Amino acid sequence: MTNSLVRLTGTDHGKAFGLRASLISRALSENRRGIRSLPEYLEYLADRTVCLTLLAGAGSRWLDSLKAAAAEGRAPNFDPARPRGLFPVRNVLGRGPDPVPIAAYAVDAFRGLGRRIIVVRGWEAEIDEEILKPLGIPEGERSFVTQEAPLGKPLGHGDAVWQCRDRWKEAEYVLVNFGGDASSPFTARAALIVLDALVSLGEPVGLLLPAARFDNPSYPITLDSFGRPASFGHAKLSGAAVPSGPGWANVGLRAYKASSLYALCETIRAEHWREGQGYSIPGNDPAGREFALDNVDARLAEGRLVRLLAAALPEELSPVKTLADVPAFEGAISRVRKDSDALLAGAT
Repeated sequence: MTNSLVRLTGTDHGKAFGLRASLISRALSENRRGIRSLPEYLEYLADRTVCLTLLAGAGSRWLDSLKAAAAEGRAPNFDPARPRGLFPVRNVLGRGPDPVPIAAYAVDAFRGLGRRIIVVRGWEAEIDEEILKPLGIPEGERSFVTQEAPLGKPLGHGDAVWQCRDRWKEAEYVLVNFGGDASSPFTARAALIVLDALVSLGEPVGLLLPAARFDNPSYPITLDSFGRPASFGHAKLSGAAVPSGPGWANVGLRAYKASSLYALCETIRAEHWREGQGYSIPGNDPAGREFALDNVDARLAEGRLVRLLAAALPEELSPVKTLADVPAFEGAISRVRKDSDALLAGAT
């Protein structure tokens, strides 16, 4: 008999949002590991999971917005050399200082889900003092990895994940999010638990992709007749426009089987990396020379190894790319955290 989680991440994906409050309890009842206690399940998964938060992006649009604000005499009291993840925003965490750095929300979303890797380009001491310590994350539970920039700038989040592969390749699962996103602890927890439940059921899945419904998504997901992601649109990556209209889009968070992530990263690196030239991946903007996780996702989709968890709020995709995005981010994270707190309080 087909299990309900299989349907909700496939043909019945459109029902997942309405049933999101039951996703964790469904995973508890359907997994074949015999684990029916949520604390026990989370402990089991945390021992097998690495959580990557990426804070090393180039942030060219962010820097341009700071320069424009300075030229207009409205520059915030913020050193532009600091990563945008350290920019202060309103704190709705219910603990810690107010304001809090933007990236505190991405870091906090992975609380209790596994070993932490923070990918950076410097500023480790500030990240420790302003984010990790206020959140109660001790040094022994996290490590930093510096993303090298051989061509003078970081070459994409796929390259960042590849560079720190020795920290995660022996794990069973890898969660990835980004320091500028309005990350939801509920979505992160549900994604990991549902992914493991599907794996325990013998489902061929290498990536569970949390998604939300949008009127005109910037990164639309094309689904096959079984409700599985078949391809992805990404205007920045391809350097071309994407089709308009309502559809599903990933909200930034990804939940991978580590073995699948490693195999695809290794393959893409071997096929498309050229020393001194960067990456040359068909379909990517040639000028960027980047390797993105979207490229991994696309290859996994070709093998029908991606499942959709269509249970996220649209507000979870509210990244801070420029200074003008900050007010929208504060409004979005307020709703996301309230929603997450309520759902997790009701979880079994």
